[in-house]
Amino acid sequence: MIEIKNDFIQFGVLPTLGGSLSYLKYKGIDILRPTTSDETESNQSSFFPMLPYTSFIQNGHFPYLGITRKVEKNSPVGKNPMHGDVWRSSLQVEAQNEHSVKLVYQHNKNEGYPFSYTAKVEYVLKDNSLEIIETLQNDSVLPMPFGMGIHPFFVKDPDTQICFNAPKIWYRGDDPILGHPYTAPKNFDFKEAKSVPANGCNMSFGSWDSKAFIDYPSKNIHVDIFADNSFRHLILFSPKGKNFFCLEPVTNTPDAFNLASLGIVGTGIQSLGPHQTVSGKIKFVMKGLK
Repeated sequence: MIEIKNDFIQFGVLPTLGGSLSYLKYKGIDILRPTTSDETESNQSSFFPMLPYTSFIQNGHFPYLGITRKVEKNSPVGKNPMHGDVWRSSLQVEAQNEHSVKLVYQHNKNEGYPFSYTAKVEYVLKDNSLEIIETLQNDSVLPMPFGMGIHPFFVKDPDTQICFNAPKIWYRGDDPILGHPYTAPKNFDFKEAKSVPANGCNMSFGSWDSKAFIDYPSKNIHVDIFADNSFRHLILFSPKGKNFFCLEPVTNTPDAFNLASLGIVGTGIQSLGPHQTVSGKIKFVMKGLK
């Protein structure tokens, strides 16, 4: 584990566990669910990056440029391939100093996602903020469809509140509607701060304005989330009875590859030309509530 800290923030990075984080603290208080030291699954970590796609690919295949691409199931969780390759891989340290670490992963199309690419994940500590920078380079000779995002597991207290402006729902886990986004009902309208849903939810929101915040009144902590404009989708996952929830800035909605192939607009899937590179940045800013 690589540990980086200053007077405000401390976090640990696990390069060989998908570039995940083992903890994130603000003034010694856990913001993300801490990971046990012997954990070997990224989905039990505090946070992991999602590249070169987020969420799931329905039935493990999608059409692109007239060819059906197949993607194998890559996790014991769920029935479909999910969250890309990076979170299930070992990353190498490309650069490191007292305030940052950059990790790199090179993917061969013969396994997992059927395109060759290079992915980089950089964590940068600046005063009371943590920046996460994700970069993809298409190493294939054909255009490559892609998405990117992050999967943080925030601590959930009884008084935790969340706020974000994302008026459309693209997917709801207990009532899956794919490809027909609808206006969020009042109980899932988070333009004003609300408690984290207690009865469990797994939802993909769209038309997000790329800003959100989390309040921890009992801890006197406020967390702002800022993302590039390319992150216009937001996943809210709050399993019933658990002490964590996930608020995930992502570029694409679930099963976006297949939806885009049907001509559905707004899925968030983009194409990256041969040897082209794209980057996206998300920032957590932590401070006191008062």
